[in-house]
Amino acid sequence: MTREAAHSSTASPTFMAKIFACVTATIIMTGCSALADKPPSTGALSFSFMPESSQKLIVFVHGVFGDPSVAWTNRSGVSWPAFIKQDKQFQDFTVATYRYDSPYLQRTSSINEIAGRMLRQLEDEGVFEKYKEIYFIAHSMGGLVVKRVLVDLNRPNQTAKLRKVKAVLYISTPALGADMAEVGSWLSVNPQLRDMRPEDFNTFLQTLEDQWRNLFRDRGSERFPQSFCAHETKPTHGMIIVSRVYASTFCDQNSFAVDEDHANIAKPGSVESDIYVWARARILQTSVLAKGLGLEYELRKIPYNYKPGLNVEGVEWKEQYGEYVFTVKNPSRTERVVDLRLRFELPWPVIVSRLTSQQGCDGLAIAGSDDEPFRKTSKNQVIKLHDVWTNVLNITATTLYPEAVLHGKLILITDRPPSNVAMLRVDYLDGTSLTRKSFWHRISVLDAAAGSVRIEHEELKGEQNATIMFRFKEPIEFKGH
Repeated sequence: MTREAAHSSTASPTFMAKIFACVTATIIMTGCSALADKPPSTGALSFSFMPESSQKLIVFVHGVFGDPSVAWTNRSGVSWPAFIKQDKQFQDFTVATYRYDSPYLQRTSSINEIAGRMLRQLEDEGVFEKYKEIYFIAHSMGGLVVKRVLVDLNRPNQTAKLRKVKAVLYISTPALGADMAEVGSWLSVNPQLRDMRPEDFNTFLQTLEDQWRNLFRDRGSERFPQSFCAHETKPTHGMIIVSRVYASTFCDQNSFAVDEDHANIAKPGSVESDIYVWARARILQTSVLAKGLGLEYELRKIPYNYKPGLNVEGVEWKEQYGEYVFTVKNPSRTERVVDLRLRFELPWPVIVSRLTSQQGCDGLAIAGSDDEPFRKTSKNQVIKLHDVWTNVLNITATTLYPEAVLHGKLILITDRPPSNVAMLRVDYLDGTSLTRKSFWHRISVLDAAAGSVRIEHEELKGEQNATIMFRFKEPIEFKGH
Protein backbone atom coordinates (compact mmCIF):
# COMPACT_ATOMS: atom_id res chain seq x y z
CA MET A 1 0.00 0.00 0.00
CA THR A 2 1.42 3.41 -0.96
CA ARG A 3 1.80 6.23 1.57
CA GLU A 4 -0.95 8.22 -0.20
CA ALA A 5 -3.26 5.22 -0.12
CA ALA A 6 -2.51 4.63 3.54
CA HIS A 7 -3.22 8.29 4.28
CA SER A 8 -6.47 8.12 2.34
CA SER A 9 -7.49 5.00 4.20
CA THR A 10 -6.79 6.69 7.55
CA ALA A 11 -8.50 9.98 6.71
CA SER A 12 -11.60 8.47 5.16
CA PRO A 13 -13.27 7.32 8.42
CA THR A 14 -12.72 10.73 10.04
CA PHE A 15 -14.09 12.57 7.04
CA MET A 16 -17.06 10.25 6.84
CA ALA A 17 -17.66 10.68 10.56
CA LYS A 18 -17.86 14.43 10.09
CA ILE A 19 -20.30 14.06 7.22
CA PHE A 20 -22.40 11.67 9.27
CA ALA A 21 -22.33 14.03 12.26
CA CYS A 22 -23.33 16.96 10.08
CA VAL A 23 -26.16 15.05 8.44
CA THR A 24 -27.33 13.83 11.84
CA ALA A 25 -27.19 17.36 13.25
CA THR A 26 -29.19 18.68 10.31
CA ILE A 27 -31.86 16.03 10.77
CA ILE A 28 -31.97 16.71 14.50
CA MET A 29 -32.30 20.45 14.13
CA THR A 30 -35.01 20.27 11.52
CA GLY A 31 -36.95 17.22 12.55
CA CYS A 32 -37.07 16.32 8.83
CA SER A 33 -35.92 13.20 7.04
CA ALA A 34 -34.86 14.66 3.70
CA LEU A 35 -31.92 16.97 3.07
CA ALA A 36 -32.65 18.32 -0.39
CA ASP A 37 -32.44 22.10 -0.40
CA LYS A 38 -35.76 23.88 -0.73
CA PRO A 39 -36.18 26.49 -3.46
CA PRO A 40 -35.01 29.91 -2.20
CA SER A 41 -37.76 32.09 -0.76
CA THR A 42 -37.73 35.81 -0.16
CA GLY A 43 -38.46 37.02 3.36
CA ALA A 44 -42.10 37.97 3.58
CA LEU A 45 -44.67 38.96 6.18
CA SER A 46 -47.88 37.04 5.55
CA PHE A 47 -51.13 37.96 7.34
CA SER A 48 -53.45 34.99 7.83
CA PHE A 49 -56.01 36.44 10.25
CA MET A 50 -57.00 40.11 10.41
CA PRO A 51 -60.03 40.96 12.57
CA GLU A 52 -61.65 44.27 11.77
CA SER A 53 -60.18 47.21 13.69
CA SER A 54 -57.52 44.98 15.26
CA GLN A 55 -54.69 46.88 16.96
CA LYS A 56 -52.84 43.81 18.24
CA LEU A 57 -50.49 41.71 16.14
CA ILE A 58 -48.81 38.33 16.75
CA VAL A 59 -45.92 37.48 14.42
CA PHE A 60 -44.58 33.90 14.20
CA VAL A 61 -40.90 33.60 13.21
CA HIS A 62 -39.62 30.09 12.36
CA GLY A 63 -36.19 28.60 13.01
CA VAL A 64 -33.24 27.41 10.93
CA PHE A 65 -34.11 25.24 7.88
CA GLY A 66 -37.74 26.04 8.65
CA ASP A 67 -40.75 27.34 6.77
CA PRO A 68 -44.04 28.82 8.10
CA SER A 69 -46.05 26.08 6.40
CA VAL A 70 -44.41 23.26 8.41
CA ALA A 71 -42.56 24.84 11.36
CA TRP A 72 -45.75 25.45 13.39
CA THR A 73 -47.89 22.52 12.13
CA ASN A 74 -48.43 19.44 14.30
CA ARG A 75 -48.79 15.81 13.26
CA SER A 76 -52.54 16.27 12.79
CA GLY A 77 -51.94 19.00 10.24
CA VAL A 78 -53.14 21.88 12.46
CA SER A 79 -50.85 24.88 12.92
CA TRP A 80 -50.32 27.08 15.96
CA PRO A 81 -51.62 30.17 14.08
CA ALA A 82 -54.76 28.16 13.23
CA PHE A 83 -55.35 27.48 16.93
CA ILE A 84 -55.09 31.20 17.65
CA LYS A 85 -57.67 32.01 14.97
CA GLN A 86 -60.13 29.66 16.71
CA ASP A 87 -59.36 30.88 20.23
CA LYS A 88 -61.97 33.38 21.46
CA GLN A 89 -59.40 34.95 23.79
CA PHE A 90 -57.46 36.05 20.71
CA GLN A 91 -60.45 37.28 18.73
CA ASP A 92 -59.06 40.84 18.51
CA PHE A 93 -55.52 39.78 17.51
CA THR A 94 -54.14 39.80 13.97
CA VAL A 95 -51.93 36.78 13.17
CA ALA A 96 -48.97 36.85 10.78
CA THR A 97 -46.01 34.64 9.90
CA TYR A 98 -42.58 35.70 8.72
CA ARG A 99 -40.64 33.70 6.13
CA TYR A 100 -36.93 33.84 5.34
CA ASP A 101 -34.58 31.69 3.29
CA SER A 102 -32.74 28.98 5.25
CA PRO A 103 -31.38 26.19 2.99
CA TYR A 104 -29.59 23.12 4.31
CA LEU A 105 -26.33 23.45 2.39
CA GLN A 106 -26.35 26.55 0.19
CA ARG A 107 -25.10 30.07 0.82
CA THR A 108 -27.79 32.55 1.92
CA SER A 109 -28.35 35.54 4.23
CA SER A 110 -26.81 35.65 7.69
CA ILE A 111 -28.92 36.20 10.80
CA ASN A 112 -27.87 39.85 10.83
CA GLU A 113 -28.95 40.31 7.21
CA ILE A 114 -32.29 38.57 7.82
CA ALA A 115 -32.98 40.83 10.80
CA GLY A 116 -32.17 43.98 8.82
CA ARG A 117 -34.47 42.90 6.01
CA MET A 118 -37.23 41.93 8.44
CA LEU A 119 -37.15 45.31 10.19
CA ARG A 120 -37.32 47.13 6.88
CA GLN A 121 -40.28 45.00 5.77
CA LEU A 122 -42.11 45.60 9.04
CA GLU A 123 -41.62 49.33 8.52
CA ASP A 124 -42.63 49.16 4.85
CA GLU A 125 -45.81 47.28 5.80
CA GLY A 126 -46.65 50.06 8.28
CA VAL A 127 -46.79 47.59 11.17
CA PHE A 128 -45.61 50.13 13.77
CA GLU A 129 -48.26 52.61 12.65
CA LYS A 130 -51.16 50.15 12.35
CA TYR A 131 -50.72 48.28 15.63
CA LYS A 132 -50.47 49.45 19.23
CA GLU A 133 -49.41 46.04 20.54
CA ILE A 134 -46.97 43.74 18.72
CA TYR A 135 -46.00 40.27 19.95
CA PHE A 136 -43.40 37.86 18.54
CA ILE A 137 -43.48 34.08 18.96
CA ALA A 138 -40.06 32.93 17.80
CA HIS A 139 -38.72 29.38 17.58
CA SER A 140 -35.05 28.40 17.60
CA MET A 141 -32.96 30.68 15.38
CA GLY A 142 -36.04 32.84 14.77
CA GLY A 143 -35.54 34.17 18.30
CA LEU A 144 -32.07 35.42 17.37
CA VAL A 145 -33.54 37.18 14.33
CA VAL A 146 -36.20 38.90 16.48
CA LYS A 147 -33.65 39.79 19.16
CA ARG A 148 -31.48 41.45 16.52
CA VAL A 149 -34.48 43.44 15.25
CA LEU A 150 -35.28 44.66 18.76
CA VAL A 151 -31.73 45.74 19.64
CA ASP A 152 -31.63 47.65 16.34
CA LEU A 153 -34.74 49.52 17.53
CA ASN A 154 -33.12 50.40 20.85
CA ARG A 155 -31.98 53.81 19.60
CA PRO A 156 -33.30 57.27 20.52
CA ASN A 157 -35.03 57.77 17.16
CA GLN A 158 -36.57 54.28 17.18
CA THR A 159 -37.70 53.73 20.77
CA ALA A 160 -41.31 54.66 19.98
CA LYS A 161 -41.42 51.64 17.67
CA LEU A 162 -39.63 49.46 20.22
CA ARG A 163 -42.26 50.24 22.89
CA LYS A 164 -44.96 49.02 20.49
CA VAL A 165 -43.40 45.56 20.87
CA LYS A 166 -45.07 44.42 24.08
CA ALA A 167 -43.55 40.93 24.36
CA VAL A 168 -41.34 38.40 22.63
CA LEU A 169 -41.59 34.68 23.39
CA TYR A 170 -38.29 32.87 22.84
CA ILE A 171 -38.98 29.15 22.32
CA SER A 172 -35.85 26.97 22.40
CA THR A 173 -33.79 29.88 21.12
CA PRO A 174 -30.02 29.21 21.27
CA ALA A 175 -29.16 32.52 22.93
CA LEU A 176 -25.75 31.11 23.85
CA GLY A 177 -25.38 28.99 20.71
CA ALA A 178 -25.73 25.27 20.10
CA ASP A 179 -23.20 22.45 19.74
CA MET A 180 -25.09 21.04 16.76
CA ALA A 181 -24.62 24.32 14.89
CA GLU A 182 -20.85 23.92 15.31
CA VAL A 183 -21.02 20.43 13.85
CA GLY A 184 -23.36 21.47 11.05
CA SER A 185 -21.08 24.34 9.98
CA TRP A 186 -18.39 21.81 8.97
CA LEU A 187 -20.23 20.94 5.78
CA SER A 188 -22.87 23.57 5.08
CA VAL A 189 -21.98 27.02 3.74
CA ASN A 190 -25.18 28.47 5.21
CA PRO A 191 -23.79 31.30 7.42
CA GLN A 192 -26.70 30.96 9.83
CA LEU A 193 -25.05 27.84 11.31
CA ARG A 194 -21.82 29.70 11.99
CA ASP A 195 -23.85 32.48 13.62
CA MET A 196 -25.24 29.92 16.09
CA ARG A 197 -21.98 28.31 17.20
CA PRO A 198 -21.45 28.31 21.01
CA GLU A 199 -21.00 31.81 22.42
CA ASP A 200 -17.46 31.25 23.74
CA PHE A 201 -16.18 31.27 20.14
CA ASN A 202 -18.91 33.38 18.57
CA THR A 203 -18.49 37.17 18.60
CA PHE A 204 -21.87 37.61 16.86
CA LEU A 205 -23.76 36.00 19.77
CA GLN A 206 -21.55 37.73 22.34
CA THR A 207 -22.34 41.12 20.86
CA LEU A 208 -26.04 40.34 20.42
CA GLU A 209 -26.41 39.18 24.03
CA ASP A 210 -24.60 42.28 25.34
CA GLN A 211 -26.91 44.51 23.29
CA TRP A 212 -29.94 42.62 24.60
CA ARG A 213 -28.81 43.17 28.18
CA ASN A 214 -28.34 46.86 27.43
CA LEU A 215 -31.90 46.95 26.05
CA PHE A 216 -33.20 45.48 29.31
CA ARG A 217 -31.32 48.05 31.38
CA ASP A 218 -32.44 50.86 29.08
CA ARG A 219 -36.10 50.04 29.71
CA GLY A 220 -35.86 51.85 33.04
CA SER A 221 -39.38 52.60 34.19
CA GLU A 222 -40.65 51.44 30.80
CA ARG A 223 -41.99 47.89 30.94
CA PHE A 224 -41.75 46.91 27.29
CA PRO A 225 -40.77 44.81 25.52
CA GLN A 226 -41.41 41.99 27.98
CA SER A 227 -39.36 38.85 27.38
CA PHE A 228 -40.33 35.24 28.12
CA CYS A 229 -38.33 32.05 27.48
CA ALA A 230 -39.15 28.35 27.11
CA HIS A 231 -36.87 25.38 26.46
CA GLU A 232 -37.24 21.73 25.48
CA THR A 233 -36.53 18.86 27.86
CA LYS A 234 -36.75 15.87 25.51
CA PRO A 235 -33.99 14.76 23.11
CA THR A 236 -34.26 14.57 19.35
CA HIS A 237 -32.57 11.39 18.09
CA GLY A 238 -30.78 11.11 21.42
CA MET A 239 -29.65 14.73 21.77
CA ILE A 240 -31.19 17.85 23.31
CA ILE A 241 -30.60 20.63 20.80
CA VAL A 242 -31.24 23.72 22.97
CA SER A 243 -31.11 22.94 26.67
CA ARG A 244 -31.89 25.42 29.41
CA VAL A 245 -28.22 26.37 29.59
CA TYR A 246 -28.05 27.43 25.93
CA ALA A 247 -31.50 29.08 26.07
CA SER A 248 -30.49 31.33 28.98
CA THR A 249 -30.93 35.03 28.25
CA PHE A 250 -32.42 38.07 29.99
CA CYS A 251 -36.13 37.32 30.49
CA ASP A 252 -38.83 38.68 32.78
CA GLN A 253 -39.53 35.21 34.18
CA ASN A 254 -37.57 32.00 34.63
CA SER A 255 -37.34 29.79 31.55
CA PHE A 256 -40.38 27.53 31.14
CA ALA A 257 -39.56 23.82 30.71
CA VAL A 258 -41.65 21.97 28.10
CA ASP A 259 -41.63 18.17 27.75
CA GLU A 260 -41.17 18.18 23.98
CA ASP A 261 -38.23 17.87 21.58
CA HIS A 262 -36.74 20.74 19.59
CA ALA A 263 -39.13 20.54 16.64
CA ASN A 264 -42.37 19.62 18.41
CA ILE A 265 -42.09 22.29 21.10
CA ALA A 266 -43.29 24.72 18.40
CA LYS A 267 -46.13 22.45 17.26
CA PRO A 268 -48.78 22.32 20.02
CA GLY A 269 -51.14 19.37 19.66
CA SER A 270 -54.10 21.37 20.98
CA VAL A 271 -55.03 24.53 22.85
CA GLU A 272 -54.49 22.51 26.03
CA SER A 273 -50.81 21.84 25.23
CA ASP A 274 -48.36 23.23 27.79
CA ILE A 275 -46.59 25.51 25.32
CA TYR A 276 -49.85 26.94 23.98
CA VAL A 277 -51.32 27.59 27.44
CA TRP A 278 -48.05 29.18 28.58
CA ALA A 279 -47.75 31.40 25.51
CA ARG A 280 -51.40 32.48 25.64
CA ALA A 281 -51.11 33.45 29.31
CA ARG A 282 -47.93 35.49 28.70
CA ILE A 283 -49.46 37.40 25.77
CA LEU A 284 -52.81 38.09 27.42
CA GLN A 285 -51.23 39.16 30.71
CA THR A 286 -48.84 41.46 28.88
CA SER A 287 -51.76 42.92 26.93
CA VAL A 288 -53.48 43.72 30.23
CA LEU A 289 -50.25 45.28 31.50
CA ALA A 290 -50.02 47.33 28.30
CA LYS A 291 -53.38 48.89 29.12
CA GLY A 292 -52.05 50.08 32.47
CA LEU A 293 -54.40 47.80 34.42
CA GLY A 294 -51.79 46.47 36.83
CA LEU A 295 -53.50 48.64 39.44
CA GLU A 296 -56.70 50.66 39.24
CA TYR A 297 -57.18 54.04 40.88
CA GLU A 298 -59.97 56.43 41.66
CA LEU A 299 -59.82 59.80 43.36
CA ARG A 300 -62.97 61.82 43.92
CA LYS A 301 -64.38 64.45 46.23
CA ILE A 302 -67.26 63.47 48.49
CA PRO A 303 -69.71 65.78 50.22
CA TYR A 304 -68.14 67.56 53.17
CA ASN A 305 -69.29 65.82 56.30
CA TYR A 306 -67.65 67.80 59.12
CA LYS A 307 -69.59 70.50 60.91
CA PRO A 308 -67.93 73.83 61.74
CA GLY A 309 -66.81 73.88 65.33
CA LEU A 310 -66.08 70.14 65.62
CA ASN A 311 -62.72 69.95 67.36
CA VAL A 312 -60.40 67.10 66.31
CA GLU A 313 -57.03 67.04 68.03
CA GLY A 314 -56.98 70.80 68.28
CA VAL A 315 -57.84 71.51 64.66
CA GLU A 316 -61.14 73.13 63.81
CA TRP A 317 -62.50 71.96 60.47
CA LYS A 318 -63.59 74.64 58.10
CA GLU A 319 -65.89 74.48 55.11
CA GLN A 320 -63.05 75.08 52.66
CA TYR A 321 -61.42 71.82 53.67
CA GLY A 322 -62.21 69.15 51.05
CA GLU A 323 -62.62 65.50 51.86
CA TYR A 324 -61.47 63.09 49.14
CA VAL A 325 -61.88 59.37 48.75
CA PHE A 326 -59.41 57.25 46.79
CA THR A 327 -59.43 53.55 45.99
CA VAL A 328 -56.59 51.26 44.88
CA LYS A 329 -57.43 47.86 43.41
CA ASN A 330 -55.46 44.86 42.22
CA PRO A 331 -57.83 43.62 39.47
CA SER A 332 -55.93 40.40 38.78
CA ARG A 333 -57.64 37.19 39.88
CA THR A 334 -54.38 35.25 40.11
CA GLU A 335 -51.38 37.56 40.54
CA ARG A 336 -50.18 39.32 43.71
CA VAL A 337 -48.76 42.82 43.94
CA VAL A 338 -45.77 43.02 46.28
CA ASP A 339 -44.01 45.99 47.90
CA LEU A 340 -46.57 48.55 46.74
CA ARG A 341 -45.48 52.18 47.03
CA LEU A 342 -47.79 55.06 46.17
CA ARG A 343 -46.64 58.65 46.29
CA PHE A 344 -49.38 61.24 45.92
CA GLU A 345 -48.25 64.79 45.15
CA LEU A 346 -51.66 66.38 45.49
CA PRO A 347 -52.96 69.77 44.33
CA TRP A 348 -53.45 70.94 47.95
CA PRO A 349 -51.88 70.13 51.34
CA VAL A 350 -53.18 67.18 53.36
CA ILE A 351 -54.32 67.67 56.95
CA VAL A 352 -55.57 64.20 57.75
CA SER A 353 -55.36 60.91 55.90
CA ARG A 354 -56.98 57.58 56.65
CA LEU A 355 -56.19 54.27 54.96
CA THR A 356 -58.45 51.25 55.30
CA SER A 357 -58.15 47.79 53.79
CA GLN A 358 -61.40 46.02 53.11
CA GLN A 359 -59.81 42.85 51.85
CA GLY A 360 -56.57 41.25 50.77
CA CYS A 361 -53.95 43.79 51.96
CA ASP A 362 -50.99 43.22 54.28
CA GLY A 363 -48.58 45.69 55.86
CA LEU A 364 -50.37 48.99 55.23
CA ALA A 365 -48.42 52.11 56.15
CA ILE A 366 -48.83 55.84 55.61
CA ALA A 367 -46.65 58.94 55.90
CA GLY A 368 -46.89 62.61 55.00
CA SER A 369 -43.35 63.18 53.72
CA ASP A 370 -40.15 61.35 52.88
CA ASP A 371 -38.43 62.31 56.13
CA GLU A 372 -41.30 61.27 58.35
CA PRO A 373 -41.32 57.63 59.54
CA PHE A 374 -44.24 55.48 58.50
CA ARG A 375 -46.96 54.95 61.06
CA LYS A 376 -47.46 51.18 61.05
CA THR A 377 -50.00 49.05 62.81
CA SER A 378 -50.95 45.40 62.99
CA LYS A 379 -54.61 46.27 62.42
CA ASN A 380 -56.17 46.85 59.06
CA GLN A 381 -56.53 50.58 59.55
CA VAL A 382 -54.05 53.43 59.80
CA ILE A 383 -55.07 56.91 60.91
CA LYS A 384 -52.61 59.78 61.06
CA LEU A 385 -52.84 63.49 61.76
CA HIS A 386 -49.93 65.15 59.94
CA ASP A 387 -47.71 67.43 61.99
CA VAL A 388 -46.84 69.46 58.92
CA TRP A 389 -49.40 70.18 56.30
CA THR A 390 -47.96 69.03 52.97
CA ASN A 391 -49.36 67.90 49.65
CA VAL A 392 -47.16 64.78 49.72
CA LEU A 393 -48.67 61.51 50.85
CA ASN A 394 -46.74 58.20 50.85
CA ILE A 395 -48.58 54.90 51.16
CA THR A 396 -47.09 51.41 51.24
CA ALA A 397 -48.40 47.87 51.46
CA THR A 398 -46.27 44.74 51.64
CA THR A 399 -48.81 42.67 49.67
CA LEU A 400 -51.99 43.20 47.66
CA TYR A 401 -53.46 39.78 47.05
CA PRO A 402 -55.56 39.03 43.94
CA GLU A 403 -58.63 41.30 43.76
CA ALA A 404 -57.46 43.24 46.85
CA VAL A 405 -59.03 46.63 47.55
CA LEU A 406 -57.88 49.43 49.83
CA HIS A 407 -59.66 52.72 50.47
CA GLY A 408 -58.35 56.03 51.70
CA LYS A 409 -59.75 59.37 52.81
CA LEU A 410 -57.94 62.69 52.67
CA ILE A 411 -58.80 66.05 54.18
CA LEU A 412 -57.22 68.79 52.04
CA ILE A 413 -56.97 72.55 52.45
CA THR A 414 -58.54 73.94 49.29
CA ASP A 415 -58.51 77.63 50.25
CA ARG A 416 -55.44 78.42 48.13
CA PRO A 417 -54.61 77.99 44.44
CA PRO A 418 -53.76 74.36 43.66
CA SER A 419 -50.38 73.08 42.56
CA ASN A 420 -49.79 73.23 38.82
CA VAL A 421 -48.05 69.85 38.92
CA ALA A 422 -49.89 67.09 40.77
CA MET A 423 -48.77 63.49 40.31
CA LEU A 424 -49.27 59.94 41.50
CA ARG A 425 -46.17 57.73 41.36
CA VAL A 426 -46.85 53.98 41.37
CA ASP A 427 -44.13 51.51 42.23
CA TYR A 428 -44.56 47.80 42.92
CA LEU A 429 -43.27 44.30 42.28
CA ASP A 430 -45.12 41.76 40.18
CA GLY A 431 -45.76 38.95 42.64
CA THR A 432 -44.93 36.19 40.13
CA SER A 433 -41.84 37.46 38.33
CA LEU A 434 -40.76 39.97 41.03
CA THR A 435 -40.23 42.46 38.23
CA ARG A 436 -40.25 46.08 39.40
CA LYS A 437 -42.97 48.26 37.83
CA SER A 438 -42.71 52.03 38.12
CA PHE A 439 -44.64 54.81 36.39
CA TRP A 440 -46.47 58.12 36.91
CA HIS A 441 -50.05 59.33 36.50
CA ARG A 442 -51.08 62.95 36.40
CA ILE A 443 -53.64 64.22 38.91
CA SER A 444 -55.68 66.87 37.11
CA VAL A 445 -57.65 69.64 38.78
CA LEU A 446 -60.93 69.83 36.93
CA ASP A 447 -62.42 72.70 38.90
CA ALA A 448 -60.33 74.50 41.51
CA ALA A 449 -63.35 76.28 42.97
CA ALA A 450 -65.29 73.07 43.42
CA GLY A 451 -62.18 71.10 44.35
CA SER A 452 -62.80 68.35 41.79
CA VAL A 453 -59.82 66.25 40.71
CA ARG A 454 -59.11 62.99 38.92
CA ILE A 455 -56.23 60.61 38.22
CA GLU A 456 -55.51 60.49 34.50
CA HIS A 457 -55.34 56.98 33.04
CA GLU A 458 -52.49 57.64 30.61
CA GLU A 459 -49.02 57.13 32.02
CA LEU A 460 -46.51 59.98 31.85
CA LYS A 461 -43.13 59.59 30.15
CA GLY A 462 -39.71 60.99 30.99
CA GLU A 463 -38.68 62.92 34.08
CA GLN A 464 -41.44 64.46 36.17
CA ASN A 465 -41.22 67.75 38.06
CA ALA A 466 -43.03 68.05 41.36
CA THR A 467 -44.40 70.97 43.33
CA ILE A 468 -44.04 70.24 47.03
CA MET A 469 -46.03 72.33 49.51
CA PHE A 470 -45.37 72.75 53.23
CA ARG A 471 -47.55 74.68 55.66
CA PHE A 472 -46.97 74.70 59.37
CA LYS A 473 -49.86 73.35 61.38
CA GLU A 474 -51.83 76.24 62.86
CA PRO A 475 -54.63 74.94 65.09
CA ILE A 476 -57.59 77.24 65.24
CA GLU A 477 -59.11 77.74 68.65
CA PHE A 478 -62.79 77.05 68.84
CA LYS A 479 -64.10 79.88 70.96
CA GLY A 480 -66.61 79.01 73.60
CA HIS A 481 -65.16 75.51 74.25
